Amino acid sequence: MRWFLGLDGGGTQTRVLVCDATGTQAGSGAAGGTNPHHTRAEGIARSFTAAIRAACAPLHLEPGEITAGFLGVAGVTDDAARAQVERLARAAGLAHARLGVDHDIRIALAGGLEGRPGVALVVGTGSSCYGRDAAGRTWQTGGWEALIGDEGSGYFLGREALRLAVRMADGRTVATALRARVFGWLGIQDVATILRRLGQPAITKPEVARLAPLVVELAEGGDSAARAILEEGARALAELVVANHRSLPTGTGPEVVVTGGLGTAAGMYRRMIYAAIERELPQARVGPPALAPVAGAVLLAMERAGVVPTPACLAHLRMHPIS
Repeated sequence: MRWFLGLDGGGTQTRVLVCDATGTQAGSGAAGGTNPHHTRAEGIARSFTAAIRAACAPLHLEPGEITAGFLGVAGVTDDAARAQVERLARAAGLAHARLGVDHDIRIALAGGLEGRPGVALVVGTGSSCYGRDAAGRTWQTGGWEALIGDEGSGYFLGREALRLAVRMADGRTVATALRARVFGWLGIQDVATILRRLGQPAITKPEVARLAPLVVELAEGGDSAARAILEEGARALAELVVANHRSLPTGTGPEVVVTGGLGTAAGMYRRMIYAAIERELPQARVGPPALAPVAGAVLLAMERAGVVPTPACLAHLRMHPIS
């Protein structure tokens, strides 16, 4: 029997799915983040090992029995990063598997549209956009990390909330409930202590991103400042999609799948993202993913082994949670 492994490695969590060619026998596992820009090699190795072994355990498999695997990992955009991830995955037990490695937006598109051409917009801790046409040509927009990118992401929402809370505390803009809620989240009473809180130790990108649900909650409760943050985030995400489609048209009515933790969470922000894309690209068909990114990674693993998934296999893969 042949076994296929998909891995979805993000900034805060790594998911693994292992299944046979029918999709009926499957196991899953999870561990910590594996983005090489935020996690050291030893941390990535530990997460790979834990998640892979957890997924293999219910199937009574050893990782060395995996036929083919595909690893979609956030932050993997060049050959050096691909080589590092492959080396660490093989050290984690995938010594004999036929492996592929690429960024996580590739698996988001593969899963989201079940292999069809189109555009994937990932909205999670970070953000990125990836298109693939019927000829197999690809184009990436965004995904260049927090310093110069991550528009509309969880990090973006959290950073903007921090920035606005400080402006409110300074008296530079009208205060709303956002200021008190953000300061409460930080565990501080006034702006004089914020530098110590942010810098000792330095607050991380995933920590900032964990502010995003608070921003959405405030916006849904009517906070004007929080709503403005969401509106700007949705506008920036739509810009990524429009630029991607302009650079690589994937059809006159392109399919756009919105995925990632924030992108799939029901609520105001998802509605705003959809509306912003449809406003800027009226012919687009925007929707949620059909399969989880980790299941998209399984499809790419099967592709590497020359296996074409059957409709029944796809139906089984749809049973795995999107987020």
